[in-house]
Amino acid sequence: MTADRAGRDGSVATAGAIAIAAAVLYVLLGNAVSHRPPMGIDAAARAIAGEAPGIAWIFTESCLWPVLTAFGIAGCIVALRVPAWRGRIVYSLITTIVAWQTSNLLKDVFARPRPAYWLVAHETTFSYSSGHAMFATVVYWLWAYYVARSTLPGSIRVPLSAALVAWGIGVIWSRLALGAHYPSDLAGGVLLAIALLALGTIVARVVAPAARTS
Repeated sequence: MTADRAGRDGSVATAGAIAIAAAVLYVLLGNAVSHRPPMGIDAAARAIAGEAPGIAWIFTESCLWPVLTAFGIAGCIVALRVPAWRGRIVYSLITTIVAWQTSNLLKDVFARPRPAYWLVAHETTFSYSSGHAMFATVVYWLWAYYVARSTLPGSIRVPLSAALVAWGIGVIWSRLALGAHYPSDLAGGVLLAIALLALGTIVARVVAPAARTS
């Protein structure tokens, strides 16, 4: 077995373990919170609702589809012009679309009602799990990782990756500030994103190399 093959097999095994662990935690958490009144930290989160709704809505809007579509179009343009970033952009676009559809499907499975104190704009989907927390992970935090691991100059790489991490945190905070989700919904969204990113890694490591050699 070559070193490349061994490294690929190891990364696939690690990604598989992460995907299984995140998926199991996601399901267990969803079952625990979706069919009972909010308790503990979920009940306490109401005190956060109403904090800086204007700023919170800016963060929330950054994960709505007009903004994400604009990012996707910009990514396609960059992919055409900068081949070195093409694989990351394609992976990000596919993962984002798959995560969006999966999140909407699973919301209907768990069917958890939204908090009654929801502010600003109301969506028609259920509460568990948070699509915004999922997008914060598969868009902003994924790109923070890409930028941090890139060959961009440190003067650009470090502040840009930190800003992307901070923005993802802001998105998650905004859902509490707007009363749109309970904390467990947000945790579920992150877990779902981790599971899907890990599955995407497996596909990229197994299917893509096989396609190149076929």
